[in-house]
Amino acid sequence: MRLVVAALIAGTAVALVAVMLGVWWAPFVVGIAIGIALPRARVAIPVGAAVGVLAWGLLLVADQVLYGLGPAAEGLGAIMGFGHKAAIPVILTCMVGLLLGLTGAWLGYAGRSLVGSGGGSYLLEWPREGR
Repeated sequence: MRLVVAALIAGTAVALVAVMLGVWWAPFVVGIAIGIALPRARVAIPVGAAVGVLAWGLLLVADQVLYGLGPAAEGLGAIMGFGHKAAIPVILTCMVGLLLGLTGAWLGYAGRSLVGSGGGSYLLEWPREGR
């Protein structure tokens, strides 16, 4: 449990700082690290998704507090064809962060499962034909 909380907090902090510096795809890389570090897929993938949505969502909250993003989000919603609904662009932005973290964690866990628990690579045994 401590490893999960540590991965969530550290991953969010790293991804948040990286996104602030303009590395918008950082939740994907952090998600890969989480997928490798956490031993179970049903824990690693939601944690990776949470890191992604928190990294992008917290920046939106900070920008709203500092600058007031309401008019810009309403204008973007109107351009997208949703009228003056500011929630649509905000939700879509958070979904991008969520999908980046989720796919990164999934890829990290999938890559980890190729190595296997014994340390040997399953790729070295494939294909079995001709043996």
